[in-house]
Amino acid sequence: MAAPVIESADDPRKFVEALQRAVTMTRMVDYGVPLGDAVRVRTATLEEPFPSWPDACEHLANRHAHIAGEAEAAGRLLTARYAWRASAALLMCGQLAFNFDEPRKLELYEGTRQALLRYAALDERFSELVIPTKDGDLYGWVVRPSDPEPQAAVIVIGGLSGWGAGFLDMARALADRGILAILAEGPGQGLTRMRSGIAMNIDALSHFGAFLDHAEAAGARHLGIWGNSWGGLIAAQVAARDPRIQAACINGAPMLAALPEQRTAREQLFAFYGTTDEAELRATLEAFTMDPARQHIAGSLLVLEGGNDPLVPLGAQHAFTALTDAGKSRIVTWADGEHTIYNHAQERSALAADWFAEQLAVPAQ
Repeated sequence: MAAPVIESADDPRKFVEALQRAVTMTRMVDYGVPLGDAVRVRTATLEEPFPSWPDACEHLANRHAHIAGEAEAAGRLLTARYAWRASAALLMCGQLAFNFDEPRKLELYEGTRQALLRYAALDERFSELVIPTKDGDLYGWVVRPSDPEPQAAVIVIGGLSGWGAGFLDMARALADRGILAILAEGPGQGLTRMRSGIAMNIDALSHFGAFLDHAEAAGARHLGIWGNSWGGLIAAQVAARDPRIQAACINGAPMLAALPEQRTAREQLFAFYGTTDEAELRATLEAFTMDPARQHIAGSLLVLEGGNDPLVPLGAQHAFTALTDAGKSRIVTWADGEHTIYNHAQERSALAADWFAEQLAVPAQ
């Protein structure tokens, strides 16, 4: 889930102010944007004549790409790697300005992928993942631990607008603890949606089984799933359906899947679920609402919540604990925590990664 992005495209200042509420500085930094660049984007886009948010992000992304190219030519590969990561993160943030899959959004997202491929060429533990299915290719990224034969894997899922390598730091926290991390762009997300045309629906949830199959093929025998924002609801649905999942983390998700009033939040849901019919979307959302009377999560459950989350009220996620057995759930609260705990990203990722390591029987690193 994401905060409303555009409430008035007719007023440039209101457009940018709404976008800045959705794409906070802490969110940008969590996605991998250097702090100074996050400040520059936010400052520049509020100065008349109000340069485009995507253009501002792309301008700085190109600067980092230039730095990376020069560093590669000089053999400074670590510098190049950091610069490609920054470039990719800025392009990821640039595409957040668009709710539907118009050409400019796809252009920015494809640019994100190209920067990440350059990054991957310099990091042997990071690689793209493409899984063919009868409905089209599923996309994602893999971060491998130093152990060539990891016994555990966690699937990391984004929400309605931020996906894949936007959660690279979470994946690195897992890999640093000996866990294979798969940054899944599931149905309704990323290139799985924009290239393959695979939208989310109840039947499409089964596609996450392909990511779990990949983890098992890599040797993992203990599996977890970590969903962020609306992806937390998706993670809960998958965990209730696939008995292979031994541990699930829900970070900033609603248990009740309802259609919001804000136009742009609705647009993100329409794009995610692949429909423009409101009645159809309402019926789909009803099917996605979790019900302890019908659904059960056999594994352990971790719920992360923030007291300063404008999208999911404090305490709203506690209902998820009814889906699992007594004593198998844990709730961690940050009193000042923003949505998905952007403002305590390092602590959040370390805590969740440690929890997964404990639940999936990974020796302490």
